[in-house]
Amino acid sequence: MSDVVYLSPSRLATYADCARKYDHKYEQRVETPDETTLYLNQGLAYHETIEVVCNETEPDDEPEQIHARAMATFEETWADHIDPADYASHSHQEFQRAENRAALDTFFDPNGGDGIEHARSSVETERWVKFERNGRGLHGKVDNILKTEDEIHLIDYKRNLRDVISSGTATRLEDHRNGDDHEPKRVKNAFQTATYIEGIKQSPLYEDGMTVRFSFYGLMNQGSFVSRPDGYEVSARGYPRETTGIYDEYNDMIWSLIEEAHDGITSDVYDPKPFDLINDEACPDCDYSDACPEYIAERVSR
Repeated sequence: MSDVVYLSPSRLATYADCARKYDHKYEQRVETPDETTLYLNQGLAYHETIEVVCNETEPDDEPEQIHARAMATFEETWADHIDPADYASHSHQEFQRAENRAALDTFFDPNGGDGIEHARSSVETERWVKFERNGRGLHGKVDNILKTEDEIHLIDYKRNLRDVISSGTATRLEDHRNGDDHEPKRVKNAFQTATYIEGIKQSPLYEDGMTVRFSFYGLMNQGSFVSRPDGYEVSARGYPRETTGIYDEYNDMIWSLIEEAHDGITSDVYDPKPFDLINDEACPDCDYSDACPEYIAERVSR
């Protein structure tokens, strides 16, 4: 068991996106141009707000108390993580602050916001889980774990659910596996679902017979902007997308993709295949294209 290699959904999905990209990013550690940290820091602000609120909330706390805690915590996390230098202007920063605040205000709305129940039912946040299956190890960090007497509901918070796998797009997993389409984002969602569901079953939180569910929760799926004489008003609303059923229905396909990526990584196989598809779908936006032998050779051949 000691020689089991544990890989995260992000690493596996990078390999599923392009094996050469994985090589450059994780093995060769090729440096890329600095990317803006604007949305990364926003993610830290709202993730940390939810984490603090859930960790400090008791099951019988009043909704108004939870909401007030969330709003106060957001002010602190925004100040901690946001660098004004990341923004084109002060007004841009203020607008995105209002947008993120509005999303958390709705999420922790005392009158039925989903965040109230998330906070009351949370038993742990930012928990690492790990497990091994057929000699392949997977591990990952769960944003929030909600638990009742007979159920565990795992939550992964995102800005929005754009491009997140759904019952209507799950068939694309097979297209990706067959080389007919390139779907690394949805493949990653499938890897996350598998890792968290199976990983929590190997934790002390799980008891035999419990139902395990997993959902992505987009905090800013919908939003509106209304201009007023004295400024503007921003609203935002989120909702979940459960992928438990997708994992059950496409279990064999998902594990085929996991095994293929895991075995490729542990065997040091980094040839990008099918390259024609990857070249069309992934190479144009890849940070490593200038260092990629396949990409350079394809350009030279033209």
